Amino acid sequence: MHAWSGIEGGDIMGPTIAGTESAKANTPPLKNGNDLRESGYLIAVGSRTARFRRRHVHKLRNSVIMLLFVLLLVAFFIMLILYIRARHRPVLVCLSKQCLQSASNLAVSMDTTVDPCDDFYKYACGNWASDHPRPDMYASYDWFRDKQRKVYALVRDMLAKNTTGDLKPVMQAKDFYASCMNTAKLEKIGLKPVFKVLESLKLPPYPTHINASGDIDLSTYSFDWLESVIKIKTQLGMDVLIGFDIYTDPKNSSVFRLVMGSPETTNPFPSLYHERRKHSYRKSNTFFDLFRTYKKPKVKPLILSQNDYNNRKRQTGSNVENEADKIYRLFYAELIKIFAQESGKLPDVSALSESEFDSNIILSANDFYELSEEVYELEVDNSTEPEENLAFSNIPEYTINEIQLRTDNYTEINNETPQPIWKRYLEGIFNGTKINLDFEQDKVLVSSLDMKYMEKIALLVSKTHPAVLELYIWIKVVEVLAVHTTKELRLLYYRSYDSRHKHHSDLYFPPRSLQCATAVNDMFGMAVSYALVEPNFYNITTPKVFIMIRELKNALASLIGKVKWMDDNTKLATYKKIIEMNAFIGYPQWFYVPGKLEEYYEGIEISRDTYIENMVNIIQVRTKKNLNRLRDSNYFSWATDPTEVNAYHTFQENTITVPMVMLQYPFFDLGLDSLNYGSLGTVIGHEITHGFDNFGREFDRNGNLLPWWSNDTIANYVNITQCFVDQYSSYYISVLDKHVDGNKTLGENIADNGGLREAFVALKHHLRKFGPEPKLPGFERMTSEQMFFLSYANLWCGVSTDISLAQDLDDEHSPQMFRARGTLQNSEDFAETFKCRPGSRMNPHKKRCIIF
Repeated sequence: MHAWSGIEGGDIMGPTIAGTESAKANTPPLKNGNDLRESGYLIAVGSRTARFRRRHVHKLRNSVIMLLFVLLLVAFFIMLILYIRARHRPVLVCLSKQCLQSASNLAVSMDTTVDPCDDFYKYACGNWASDHPRPDMYASYDWFRDKQRKVYALVRDMLAKNTTGDLKPVMQAKDFYASCMNTAKLEKIGLKPVFKVLESLKLPPYPTHINASGDIDLSTYSFDWLESVIKIKTQLGMDVLIGFDIYTDPKNSSVFRLVMGSPETTNPFPSLYHERRKHSYRKSNTFFDLFRTYKKPKVKPLILSQNDYNNRKRQTGSNVENEADKIYRLFYAELIKIFAQESGKLPDVSALSESEFDSNIILSANDFYELSEEVYELEVDNSTEPEENLAFSNIPEYTINEIQLRTDNYTEINNETPQPIWKRYLEGIFNGTKINLDFEQDKVLVSSLDMKYMEKIALLVSKTHPAVLELYIWIKVVEVLAVHTTKELRLLYYRSYDSRHKHHSDLYFPPRSLQCATAVNDMFGMAVSYALVEPNFYNITTPKVFIMIRELKNALASLIGKVKWMDDNTKLATYKKIIEMNAFIGYPQWFYVPGKLEEYYEGIEISRDTYIENMVNIIQVRTKKNLNRLRDSNYFSWATDPTEVNAYHTFQENTITVPMVMLQYPFFDLGLDSLNYGSLGTVIGHEITHGFDNFGREFDRNGNLLPWWSNDTIANYVNITQCFVDQYSSYYISVLDKHVDGNKTLGENIADNGGLREAFVALKHHLRKFGPEPKLPGFERMTSEQMFFLSYANLWCGVSTDISLAQDLDDEHSPQMFRARGTLQNSEDFAETFKCRPGSRMNPHKKRCIIF
């Protein structure tokens, strides 16, 4: 074997080995490509087989492409046909009574010449005032007042009908109405019912201060002012000089506590001008302000209240101040003179001439006015403390002896003689009830500001002459009773009211039937509501509203899940509070439980011949029931009567209340879900949001005053809310040359914005679940989202006098046009829905204010 071979054709590895016979014949040497092809080892690309296979693949590919093209072409023509048919197919339009009514209302209210992206409020409400002229009895008029006026008309018609088979409370309501309408009897008996009440209160028929006989030595006159104040509270339910009530314990909502401070209930009787109640959001540390149901207190007494006077002074300047001052003083002078003349107690022969007598009355009116102004200033000081000084979670409690010691020390420091007040007051209040007080165990809740008021009022009564105290207390009682007597006194009242408010060129005298209907509704609200309930309300309307509330609560939960300023623990607590928030819808469920309505009005006696006595009896029964509940367990209750046009959030119970009249046109049952959610949905959302605003964050899911937000979350919240303060403070009313107070209105503005956002999210979920809705007649080109925002803006349509607008600026709510504009400017959904360009008035470049 050669390692290297030089033989041509030999294998360099060794010689060729011959095979056996059975072995495969040797393959001849392959020299080039042709040889390879000829021997069958390679198949050329251009061979017949390759050409066959490529032609087959091309054919298949072309066939698939052609098939896809045909399918696409068919799909295109199908879609084109469907589109053409859809274009020519009639739009589904809602022609129900509700839809037609809503379409008409929206159409006549709108001013379509206005660009919706410039001023959506004017676009939605520009013609509302011309279609809804303001009645003389209202300084401002809107959908809420319009609805309330119609409710009173329904109440009047129901009360005027004699029907058999009514429950006893309904019959009593009708008898009460009859006693109010019996003006002939009222004129005949004159002031006798009031004189009788004054006697029971240990008050004279006219103030001793006027010294009608001219020979009374006032320097030696004595008067037990505290006895009269106690009787006024138990018999008339009125707070005079001292405020007292029983409230839910702030830290344990299952029990009640004694609470004292500045007066709260100053007029428990029906108002002749019945203005709409609003929410209350006073930034005060007084217990009465903080622990009321989250609502506006009853309308201020329309009898020449000092509150009205001071507001008017601030709003209009010194010239009107002198004019208003004169109106007030003359009113009180006339009131005193009428009672003195009608009392039958004036001496037959007086040492005073007529001019001297009149002069004494004027002096008495002036002395009352000066004292009432001083008392009012104490009350004002008690409600204007800056918010940063508040300590909501730490309301002090005192024994009655500790309170007396505090007030005694303050009086002595100011060189006056202390009087024993507080223990005697509570003993007198609970005398005749089933409650026995333990003055060591039954401590009284008194906020720091209320304690200051109690110290100052103790000093005031110590240094004030007894005849002046009697004068003050006498007028406080008489001014709320007198308007329910003779036509002469009602006219006196209306003249003074109109002179102060400048509402009318001529004196307006409301129809007696409406006055009486409002009075019965105030005093017998549940019985009236029972008589007005529609049979199908519970089965048809109520379920719809509960669905809406569930969707609104879910919407808020989803919005909270997206915020970054809340930590996870606070979010979890918020979810729990939302879940446990209860809702009272329509009317109490116990309405149809046999005997419950009668139990509610147990103890009340009504006569068709005694109007004032009827009111006094109702108030006395209510007051006694309220006192007797001190030892009872708290139970969730209605915040209002079902006939009141409003909605409420109750902090201590974590509940919202939506009366049945709010579940009717123009707030609900509007034909389309988009309209319902834009109106009632935003109202309910507003109330839900209150559970998580400035005050709501202080109350946990059980209604206890136990802050449940983390410190970091609160700090973030405060920073975010400044955006709302700045935004709403920029809103300017040129006719008054004033801006909105962004701090005072903060809570309500947050609730408005939250309510709108929740309702919009809820509507979108609702439409996804139940499918698209039909169109409103005349609004076929508007989407459901556009109809939602239009319905929301329409909710706030209204008209106001300049004086009323000035009063609105002193309220916790922003004026209505800004309630609409402010929320919509903060809504990116609104801007997108109406295609408002960035920088337009309704879609400003500035950062949107968003809490939830």
